[in-house]
Amino acid sequence: MKKSPLAIILLIVFIDLIGFGMVIPILPLYAQSFAASEWQIGLLLGSYSFMQFLASPILGGISDRFGRKPVLLGSLIGSAAGYILMANAHSLAMLFLARIIAGISGASVATASAYVADITPPENRSRRIGLIGAAFGVGFILGPAIGGLLSLVSPVAPFWFAAAVALANGLAVIGLLPEPKQHADRLQSLKGAGEIWSGSFGRWLAFLVATYFVAIAGFAIVTMIYPQVSNRRFNLTQSQISWIFVVMGLVGALIQGGAIGRLTKRFGDYRLAVVGLAVMAASMALMPLATTIPLFLLFTIGLAIGNSLSQPTINAMASKAAHAGVQGRVLGTLQSAGSLGRVCGPAVGGFLLASDHTRPPIEYGNTPFLMGGLVMAFAFVVSLALRGAEPVQTEPAINVGQPYRRD
Repeated sequence: MKKSPLAIILLIVFIDLIGFGMVIPILPLYAQSFAASEWQIGLLLGSYSFMQFLASPILGGISDRFGRKPVLLGSLIGSAAGYILMANAHSLAMLFLARIIAGISGASVATASAYVADITPPENRSRRIGLIGAAFGVGFILGPAIGGLLSLVSPVAPFWFAAAVALANGLAVIGLLPEPKQHADRLQSLKGAGEIWSGSFGRWLAFLVATYFVAIAGFAIVTMIYPQVSNRRFNLTQSQISWIFVVMGLVGALIQGGAIGRLTKRFGDYRLAVVGLAVMAASMALMPLATTIPLFLLFTIGLAIGNSLSQPTINAMASKAAHAGVQGRVLGTLQSAGSLGRVCGPAVGGFLLASDHTRPPIEYGNTPFLMGGLVMAFAFVVSLALRGAEPVQTEPAINVGQPYRRD
């Protein structure tokens, strides 16, 4: 019986995110064992995304030209190498090198999204790209939980397990994932990357990319400080902190795995994206009031809801607007902007958190929380430039410079 390519690619993303999710809540405290300061931890987390920023458009272009499958396979092998180096790190410099390798290899999200776009008609892309987000969410449910349990055995056990998961996933790509025929059939030759930015599409895409960059930066300012803030404010352990990420992953899975398809049909991608940005801005601004664990979790859930509404809809807007032959490059550009936001966000968050070092524990983290709220509010303002410019369906083929209408 022939297996669905959609189910296979979602399974691959899900398994990959289990490994990724295991590392995220553990890495800041692991870095502290190498005497890393708050700002160094911020740069460590940001280094991963900086390499994604550089690699995402390149890998997207490679996948457009040579296929999605080779890029996914190479990324998984590189991820395994990064995790193995993390487990064997003997210095902070080695840990940075491992994160750089993992960051280059982790720039495959755009390729997975482009694969889904290849096999999905435009009217269903919001829902199916939302399924990728749901796979992320479920991966974050199991990943931090598994990582928290493995960290009780050894601080480096999660890294070894993540490496094994990545290698097993590579075998799944080789044996189970077909190259999408739709991509090969619709591939068209473009003069260069500049053509993607030409005409009305280029201007519209620029505003979409700017919105995505600012939103991800604001979100990253907050999420990177969760382990340190949770530990100092509420004396939570490394294992307990992992469950905060489990909650965020569960919320994301419920919204992006089920509700997002119905919501986009009723309200449209643009409205959901704007609402999501507003919810995140409010949740961040209110976070300084979280003096108890229940309030902290409440505002965290608000962040997860807003993120789950905005991320898949922004990606779907870009995918619907792009010609089939440049899905990898357009989504790679969008993911590159998000990666740059994840560079700037953790770096800013780390420096701001260092400024809170002398504050009482219950006020630790207030400065980056407020800054994150301001940045997210700015993303909301930038997104208003997209009003009335929702992209139309572009299949089977249209001029890449005219992909949307103004209502």
